Amino acid sequence: MKNINFSGKAKCFMIQGTTSSAGKSALTAGFLRYFSTQGYNSSPFKSQNMSLNSFVTDDGFEIAVSQAVQSEAAFKNPIRQINPILIKPSSDYNMHLIVEGKFHGNMDFNNYNKKKNYFLKKAKESFEFLVRNNDLVILEGAGSPAEINLFKFDIANMGFAELYGIPVILVADIERGGVFASIFGTVKLLPLKWRKLIKGFIINKFRGDLKILDPGIKSIESMLKIPCLGVLPHIKNLRLEAEDSLNLINHSGDMGSNNSAKSRKLRIGIVHLDHISNFNEFDPLFFDDRFDARFFKEAPAELNRTYDETPSVLRRQRPGSNQRTSSARALLFDMLIIPGTKSTISDILSMKKTGIFDYIKDFEKNGGVIMGICGGFQMMGKRIKDPFHIESEIDATDGFGFFDIETIIKNEKKVLNRRYLLDSKSGSHGKVIRGYEIHNGRTFFAEGYSGENIYTGLFKPAETQDNLSSAENGILSKDKKKIGTYIHGLFGNEIFKDFIVDIVEEQGGAVYNSNTEKGSRKLEADPYDMVKSRNYDLLSENIAKYIDIDMIKNFIGI
Repeated sequence: MKNINFSGKAKCFMIQGTTSSAGKSALTAGFLRYFSTQGYNSSPFKSQNMSLNSFVTDDGFEIAVSQAVQSEAAFKNPIRQINPILIKPSSDYNMHLIVEGKFHGNMDFNNYNKKKNYFLKKAKESFEFLVRNNDLVILEGAGSPAEINLFKFDIANMGFAELYGIPVILVADIERGGVFASIFGTVKLLPLKWRKLIKGFIINKFRGDLKILDPGIKSIESMLKIPCLGVLPHIKNLRLEAEDSLNLINHSGDMGSNNSAKSRKLRIGIVHLDHISNFNEFDPLFFDDRFDARFFKEAPAELNRTYDETPSVLRRQRPGSNQRTSSARALLFDMLIIPGTKSTISDILSMKKTGIFDYIKDFEKNGGVIMGICGGFQMMGKRIKDPFHIESEIDATDGFGFFDIETIIKNEKKVLNRRYLLDSKSGSHGKVIRGYEIHNGRTFFAEGYSGENIYTGLFKPAETQDNLSSAENGILSKDKKKIGTYIHGLFGNEIFKDFIVDIVEEQGGAVYNSNTEKGSRKLEADPYDMVKSRNYDLLSENIAKYIDIDMIKNFIGI
């Protein structure tokens, strides 16, 4: 690539990793918080991101959630220029492509690489806009820069850094093992012209006595002629919104612990779909003491497994019993959530094969509370059709039939970020919540729908009225056991979490703990925005303490 002699305003540096999940996203957020609090007008930038977790900007553009998080760390509202290209894989070979915040179409990876110059042009335009309007731009790379099979297609790592002569910091995750080999191998695989851009490396997530690392650090510095900028310690319980569903392993597992009769929580099971998207929207549940939320990929062996005060003791609820809870017994889940997905039809067919579909049907028959979001909402209807093969090669399939609705996947994509009102029938009239929508599906009531079994219009736009079918405004069943909506981000609203607590309590699911009375709306947990802000501050504090900031300022010229 030809170097660009570009005279902008902002200073820049790029965070790259020796592997995926080395901590690039979190470190970028931490550096942005640090420099922002030092008075620099700072912005993130990632030219190309591959993720099924996306975010909608205030003006209706779709970007990767990690750049939205980084923008938040810099005390800014996210804009489309911080992530001009978003790849949302729909299969092993195909992608759903977002360019400059808008749906660009579906294509395979081979055709995408053939159009590299076009996408690079879009990335450069966004980057140069940010450089003109900020003091500092911190770029995040994608995956590893040493993917030698992709060098000629690189517009996200060293290929982009080379264009503007951007200094690079290499991050390695010591938790994965082989940290020195990963640093050495990454650098040595790069062409010499790219190696010169690497100004230092950081070892991330270290536990133990730093003296143990000293000999290895000195050896690597000597061999590569690249300085170590610092060693960051592992931060226990650090939680930033992830872009990789592999991170969901941290929130899956045994549901039988920490739920004694004296400390009862609302147990939520979230289906880990094959193509799960926007799973970060459930993060607020993990920081609220009222909830015990878990992802699961397989149907539990027993629908009505129960526990007593000794969590390891499991037994089947006696036949014919409708008791949801007692002083020492409870169902495995109080509520199930079917989340969003990049491929609704493929995922519902997969659930039918694995037994999760039948498990959810049985859960509904036994009176459990079920919520479907976006693709999960579509699944709760009678039928999903994909005549243009936007999400899969399958024309149509039947859903759960919980709602008398049908969905058609269309070419036109709906992308919104706005405020909503909970409808008066929900018992929360006039309460404003924030959320966003990203979907190609359009949902309508099925032919012959009588309206006898469901409430409609669960959510209403706070400022505008759309010409939507009432089904698309969200649905709450009259028995309040089934909820369907296209709106993402609801659990970031304390009002909506209170609403869910009310729903489950009405069905007999006790939600309280030893510190509060049943029905309490707030425990010790802070709003999720405060939790995230503290995480950004913690990252910033660690960077200030363990990283050679003066060296970084020197090579970026501030």
